[in-house]
Amino acid sequence: MTDVLLTNDDGYLSSGYYPLLRELSKRFTVTAVAPDREKSWIGKAITTHTEIPITIVRHEDFEVFTLNGTPADCTQIGMYGIMPRKPDIVVSGINLGENAGTARILSSGTIGATMEAAFEGIRAIASSFSLPLPVKKATNLYSPDGYPLFQHAAAITTRLVDTFAHMPRTPGVDVLAISIPFKATLDTDVAVTRPFTDPYGPLFHKTAHCYLHSTPPLIFDDLEPGTDLSALAEEKISISPLDLSFSTPQGMQATREFLKKNWRKP
Repeated sequence: MTDVLLTNDDGYLSSGYYPLLRELSKRFTVTAVAPDREKSWIGKAITTHTEIPITIVRHEDFEVFTLNGTPADCTQIGMYGIMPRKPDIVVSGINLGENAGTARILSSGTIGATMEAAFEGIRAIASSFSLPLPVKKATNLYSPDGYPLFQHAAAITTRLVDTFAHMPRTPGVDVLAISIPFKATLDTDVAVTRPFTDPYGPLFHKTAHCYLHSTPPLIFDDLEPGTDLSALAEEKISISPLDLSFSTPQGMQATREFLKKNWRKP
């Protein structure tokens, strides 16, 4: 049976975590390892110079390993310290909001956990759910009250995990970043996309004596076709294959040509 390591960046009490744990456990052997509190906007950070104790908690009807570390810590410790062998797939989510666009993807702890797996040669899928602001404000997203909101997203993510577990290893597909529209079901259309690249603008806002982080909203205007944000606007499930080489043949060739013409020895 396929072994899955499930983590997230919103903490194990997030309303998006348990519905996915429950759905995945119907098809796979799941080991749940998650932060004991929210660890959003932390990317692929790794904890250093600090001990990380692990606590086993009963979360609804499942056993979860929790730790006061980053999502990437959860992947590392889950793979090498908790599971008897490396998992077949690492799944991260369901994130409380969109991880669309390169800026958010590189900042996301949800994605960071899957990057950590991909660098170790393990299939990795990150799932994020588009939650309208009024819904976020009206719902306690850290209690079972929020579980019903994630039922369809959990089923969609589980089907995609089951599907891509059989995909041949393919260059350029290190992580699959899934963005699920709020009203999506298993019948919703799927689009293979690329992350949009627009800047998100200022992240910190000045208060009386300091600066405070405030996540800017996504702007659904002048959307470029084929991007994750465009798919969400069309209420399609976005699947973005991410290549973690962080390089392209075009970029390498352009740099070679520039250096050939412009590099001068002193």
